[in-house]
Amino acid sequence: MILSNSKTAFIFADQPDQISEIKLADGTPVGSTSRQAILIRTPAAVSEPVLLSRVSSSASGPASAELLFQDESGAWRAELQIHAAEQGLRFRLQAYAPEPIWLVEWRLSGLQFDEVIIPALGGQALSGAMPAETTLSYKYPFWWNAQFVVGKKGGGGLWLFSRDEKPDLKLLRVGRSSDGFAWTYGCEARPPFPCTLEAEWYLDGINGGWEVAVERHQRWLEEAFDLRPLQQKASFPAWAREINFILELWGARRDTIAPMHTFAQMVERLQAWRGMHDPRQTLVYLPGFAMHGIDSHAPDYHPSAQCGGAAEFARLIEAAHSWGFRVMIHTNVLAMTFNHPHFPRFREHQVIDCFGRPQGWGLDMDGDWLAEPYFAYINPGVRAWGDLMVDVIGDLVRRFGIDGVFLDQTLLAFNVSRGPNFIEGMRTHIRRLQEAMPEILFAGEGMHEHLLNPLPMAQIHGIDSITEVHGMEGQLSWRSAHPVSTALFSPYCRFMAHLLTRHPSHPMFAFQESAYAKLHVIPALCLYGAAQAMDLPEVKEMIARAQQLTLSDGFR
Repeated sequence: MILSNSKTAFIFADQPDQISEIKLADGTPVGSTSRQAILIRTPAAVSEPVLLSRVSSSASGPASAELLFQDESGAWRAELQIHAAEQGLRFRLQAYAPEPIWLVEWRLSGLQFDEVIIPALGGQALSGAMPAETTLSYKYPFWWNAQFVVGKKGGGGLWLFSRDEKPDLKLLRVGRSSDGFAWTYGCEARPPFPCTLEAEWYLDGINGGWEVAVERHQRWLEEAFDLRPLQQKASFPAWAREINFILELWGARRDTIAPMHTFAQMVERLQAWRGMHDPRQTLVYLPGFAMHGIDSHAPDYHPSAQCGGAAEFARLIEAAHSWGFRVMIHTNVLAMTFNHPHFPRFREHQVIDCFGRPQGWGLDMDGDWLAEPYFAYINPGVRAWGDLMVDVIGDLVRRFGIDGVFLDQTLLAFNVSRGPNFIEGMRTHIRRLQEAMPEILFAGEGMHEHLLNPLPMAQIHGIDSITEVHGMEGQLSWRSAHPVSTALFSPYCRFMAHLLTRHPSHPMFAFQESAYAKLHVIPALCLYGAAQAMDLPEVKEMIARAQQLTLSDGFR
């Protein structure tokens, strides 16, 4: 049996679960002795999946096939319909189980690629040097930010993609073994967990580079999520179009009496920066401007007494504006510390995941590898949370005349068991803030498909998945940053460097900045102390890159 279109052909073997060869239009093989597999995971035994190892062909036609996957008992099964069309081979799965289903995974092995390109964490590529018996997992939309993956081979390739605008969680795994790469596509059920689960995805050939997949996916995104070009977004102020550099000045800290910068020292920084770069092209970003530093007593964002208090903060904003700078403060989109006086009232709105676990941010305070609870995540879709944040941020805007607000952790996505849908709620919450304060630039952390419509600007995780920036594994030679995500999202959003970007004196800086340059990201000079130098060769190189970024990238 052969299922094909003008871009690819799948030649099935006698065994129903095997595909003897996958070829592109020019005859390039991208799959050899490939095998399909399906497993079902339940909430009661997430690490003990049911493998549907008995496979039979239930029907077939000139452009379609139907396969039945079952376990040994026959009680667990999945019906898989494959239909060939010009859009691609459509895979439609219906899974059935005698108990509630959490996750269904479909796997295709034996894929022969030069590299795999994934719109995850700012974009990354996995080369053919990826070691055998290695598997990487990406959750959508948290880390896997757009619903596709590309396997490159020669001048073309194969891509897997989905056309699902619903706010549901999905999974991509990329593995490698002795017989090549393997892709796993998974779909997660919403609680209360059902005993049936449906999923749909596509496989298709690419004639050309990975940019072909990006362009095709953009066309779908624009229709599915009602996207408009960045310059047409009312949420993107005219002044923000001139920004090409982030000057990041860290303030209060908890572990010493002296802050990293006082507000008066920040004024001195701005005075010096005026001689290095145009203030009108510089966005001054202030992590740790409030309380005792980032997330301290959130969501209270009173200017830190350690840095000089409200009067000194007002003088900082006034000086910045007099020189032509714009100022963005740091906040968290869903954080409430457990000792906050409002927490007893908001406890019922804390994020509870699909397994019934309360969610929040933790830090390992004592070195035992167990995170102590720091603050709770409040479901952003809850009306009372939106009311509070409109009041808190609105008060800061009225009192100090700030220009922008950074919303940390907007990239989070939970499958919640109570309260509003988290992904929809995040989108609604951001829009509500924008409607209440239309003159303010709201920026977020990370970008995925469901945030593209409301957010005009975001920090990007350029290399977090390939270095130890967030405590993940060290740099790997076969895993590199790739511009697939910025190419996909840049018509609708501007990207800037992450707040944890290293200072030029750090050994990791050169690698980090080279990744940001590759991704066409607005550079950031992050100053974690008043003694750290600004007038450095590396900073001048970043400024030169910023000026080229403004002239050459623009809004594609």
